[in-house]
Amino acid sequence: MKRETIEWCQFYWYDTEKTCLPRILLIGDSIVVGHAREVAHRMEGFATVGFYATSKIAGDPAIFRELALALADEPVDLVCFNNGLHGLDCSDTFYRDGLTLFTDTLRHSTSAMLVWRTSTPITEQGNPARLDAEKNDIVLRRNTIASEIMAERNIPVLDLYTPMLGHPELRRPDGFHYLEAGVNLQAEIVSAYLKDLLPLRNLSLSVKRKFATDFPGKVSDWNGFKRYDFTLNGESCILVKPNGRPAEGKPWFWRARFFGAFPEADLELLHHGWHVAHIRVDELYGSPESNRRFDLLYDFLVEMGFAPRCAIAGFSRGALDAISWAVKNTEKTACLYLDNPVCDFKSWPFKKAEQEWQHCLQAYGFTEKEALEWNGNPIDSLAPLANSHVPLLILCADSDEVVSPEENALLAEQRYRELGGLVEVIHKPGAGHHPHSLKNPSPIVDFILKHR
Repeated sequence: MKRETIEWCQFYWYDTEKTCLPRILLIGDSIVVGHAREVAHRMEGFATVGFYATSKIAGDPAIFRELALALADEPVDLVCFNNGLHGLDCSDTFYRDGLTLFTDTLRHSTSAMLVWRTSTPITEQGNPARLDAEKNDIVLRRNTIASEIMAERNIPVLDLYTPMLGHPELRRPDGFHYLEAGVNLQAEIVSAYLKDLLPLRNLSLSVKRKFATDFPGKVSDWNGFKRYDFTLNGESCILVKPNGRPAEGKPWFWRARFFGAFPEADLELLHHGWHVAHIRVDELYGSPESNRRFDLLYDFLVEMGFAPRCAIAGFSRGALDAISWAVKNTEKTACLYLDNPVCDFKSWPFKKAEQEWQHCLQAYGFTEKEALEWNGNPIDSLAPLANSHVPLLILCADSDEVVSPEENALLAEQRYRELGGLVEVIHKPGAGHHPHSLKNPSPIVDFILKHR
């Protein structure tokens, strides 16, 4: 890395007296210096805007001291950042490593929502109508590298390269900068994008019913998405939000048990704009207490504007909780996804797991005799779902050594078909109870999207 002949950085905040508004930080170089004031003007009443601009390339150790200053004053709600038009002598590997570290530092230094902005074209000096073949090729490679880094972290990308391409009338002859018309166009694009994104930076809480909650609770990163761990009337809950605009109607995917385990479908649905929700129902096995907690989370999310019908996933014993609630709430259930499911507690845990069997008896308040005589297991209660045309997807590991497919998944399929219900089964020949889900979750996600 070779520093430039002149090194510089700038910090600037507009409308600092408007403390009730969200704060947006623009990070970049002289392109940001050019349009930041106009962005701030267009964001009046929506947010206060500041910028940190530097001549240093990501990977320069000094850039982190400057970044610390940019983040030190007040909490920031949204960061729109860019780096790539300086240090043109540095290799692609240096840039990739440096931008990766810079991006991850941002992610872990602030709870702000992050947006990457692509670098703008470079033209020949004195000839704004012609791209600089060597330098602009670097810009193109760096934009590609940056987009790959952001995709890995689920960070949305604002393209400013394309709208600035092929418009010599907007450019200054120095090859990098823009005339007033170009600056205004950039400001219009950036501010419109940020206005659209700003409401998505966090979830709003507006409920009519009285819930005792600390929502949003603890906010953290979960596979590149924002995760909220909160309590609801004393029960532990999780909600994960998509990074971009939620899908129309705010659909949501309910993980009944084992949140975070085998999350392939969860992550893909987040990419499609869905939320992922969970309430703790450990060792409740679809009992009345499990149903009560499901009711609690459902009522809370629907009050917050989420879709009145949800897709529910029951992994293993979680199927007891998922099906038990769904059969009592068919109008609230868009579809069920069951993965190596337990559909009858007389099969598991009764035959396989003594400690869990005792927990199951305790959850229901049954004696063992009462439990074995009970005919209210999910496998016995599928008629309401079939009659309400609730679609059912079953993943079945044909060599499941823990939960017998013949007594659970395959029996549920048979009975659901006999009841006239819509059921699809994905067989996993030779597979055991683990792993759940699919490495490529497209068949699962396609089913859920189809039946939302």
